[in-house]
Order: sequence, then structure tokens, then C-alpha cells
Amino acid sequence: MILLGMTGPIGHGKTTFADALAALFPSTVHFESSLIIAEVANGMHAALTAIPDPYDVDSLNNWIKALPDILQRVVNVRTSFADLILDQRLIEQHPIEYQKLIMHVENLQRNPELARQPITKENKESYRPFLQWLGGYCVQKVDMGLWYNELVRRIKQAEASGAQLCIVGGLRYPTDANILRQAGAIIIKVYRPGHLQNDMLDPTERERDNIKVDCTVMSNGTVEDVGRFAQSFIKDIQNNTLQPLYITNR
Repeated sequence: MILLGMTGPIGHGKTTFADALAALFPSTVHFESSLIIAEVANGMHAALTAIPDPYDVDSLNNWIKALPDILQRVVNVRTSFADLILDQRLIEQHPIEYQKLIMHVENLQRNPELARQPITKENKESYRPFLQWLGGYCVQKVDMGLWYNELVRRIKQAEASGAQLCIVGGLRYPTDANILRQAGAIIIKVYRPGHLQNDMLDPTERERDNIKVDCTVMSNGTVEDVGRFAQSFIKDIQNNTLQPLYITNR
């Protein structure tokens, strides 16, 4: 099985490239850590008895109490409430790292229905601030390899089931890339020249630039260009002739 890990700024063509690669194989799986985080987020929403006050740490912590059990169920990691408790002092020292949690709870207050519908691949953009906060917070407080160790377990299951290509999207930490590389992955950066980079103040997005990649794909063409390029890219992988830099539209 070919295993690819993709990194790169939000909105720079990772999904388009992944779709072009997937079209070349009868059996492809596409994983993202955000969807595992979404499983935990869905558990958090299910645990809500009342929407907390976004500016009351005790109220937020009453919600966080459910998180250790949810993490053990979804990613088989044991932790405690003491490890995850929100600290008012740290929130005041690093407000930007908690702003997205507060933003999400404010959204829940305005629209409680957000907590009642599952987060999926199709609607996850509506929950991006919460997923970014939850993913980064658990990495900081529990284990740097939390999400990607679980991804590797699911990748091995997919390979055993006959998958020919596995693509893991949205790598944000060097630790993520290292875990995948140890599992046999090729790490690819996809970016679109001249395109804006969003969320660069978010700690998870800043860390992305420290990831060591095996090759960079400059996505400067159309969807059709990317589709044609994907075929030659896979041939290079199969022939062990991967290049450090590719341009999709030469």
C-alpha cells in the first residue's frame, strides 16, 4: 500500500490533489486527524447538559470533565480531568489559544442545534474553530502523538482490508509527520503560489512550517492539470524516482 501524508496551508489544494490521486486506484482510503478529533467533539457535544458560559472557567471545566472518558473510548488514551482542566491564569497569558473554544461556545449559545448534529466531513468547516482548539489542546495536555497514533492503527486496518492507497491529510505538527514516516509514509507539502495563508496565528498552523517533507507540490494549475500530474506523480513513487519539487502546470 502507498501511504502519503499531506501538509500545506488551508485552501491550497490538498483535497483536490488527494481526490486526483484517489481516482487512480480502485481501493483508496483518506484519513484526516480532524475527523478523529470530530469524533471526540461529537462526544463532547453529546455530554452537554447545558451550554456553558464561555467566559466562566468553572462552567467550561464542568464540560471538560467528560473529555477523559471520551478520549479513552475514541483513541484508547488514558488521561484525567486534572491533566485537562482549564487554568484561568494560562487563559489570560495566552488568550489566542483559547479564543476558538470561546468562539465555539458563543456559537452554541446562538444556535444550540450545532451541538445536536454530528460533525462530518461535509459540515466540519462550520466547526473548524472548535476542532482546531480541541486538537491542539489535547496534544499539549495529553500526548503529542495522540491523534496520529490512532490514525496509524486505522491505517493498518485499512491495509489489512486491501487498500492500495492511503492518504492522510492536514498534518500540522512535525510529530505527526514523524509518526507517519515511521509507518512508511511519504510526506508531501501542497501549496498554491500567491494564495493567502489563513489562521497563521493559530499554534497548530504555525507548527506546520516546521514539518520536514519528502517533496513539495506547487499546485499552480487547474483541476484538470492536477489530474494529469497525479498520474506521473504516482509513477515516480512506484519507480522510486520521487523528486523534491513538482509543479502541476508546466
